[in-house]
Amino acid sequence: MQLPTSWKSESLPHIINATKSRMRQVAWRRLGPLGLTPQQYQLIMAVAEQDGRCHGDLAKCTWMDKPTASRILRTLQDRGFVRAEPDPNHGRRILFHLEPQAEALLEDLQGFRQYMREGMERGLGAAQQTQLRSLLASVMDNLDRMEAELSEPASGTTK
Repeated sequence: MQLPTSWKSESLPHIINATKSRMRQVAWRRLGPLGLTPQQYQLIMAVAEQDGRCHGDLAKCTWMDKPTASRILRTLQDRGFVRAEPDPNHGRRILFHLEPQAEALLEDLQGFRQYMREGMERGLGAAQQTQLRSLLASVMDNLDRMEAELSEPASGTTK
């Protein structure tokens, strides 16, 4: 799809949302033949990067809310991609590990990761990539600040 000339004057939230949507579309097309959704891919890769992560850590590092991560982890367990085991050092914590079925997919999944990185950075020089990362980090800092403000009790209210 060719972007309209007005694209450069669109609001930042609109551009970021459109970028995320397009990333998901590309991801679905590449991951669909592997039988995975983009979110399943994210969680498998997070477990592959650090075996034995707990549910909360997996949710946080993949930017998912805990109920979504739980649902997807359950699906991955049902499909034989991950297994859940009690944490021997914490009575209530469950740790997730890759099963051989997921390990067999890792080469394809790492290829997909490389495809996305190279494809999205194509045409950007090293300085532009650094600048874009810095700008997006600033946007994320602003969003974190906004989220924290929304979590604070409203001034003037009583408990």
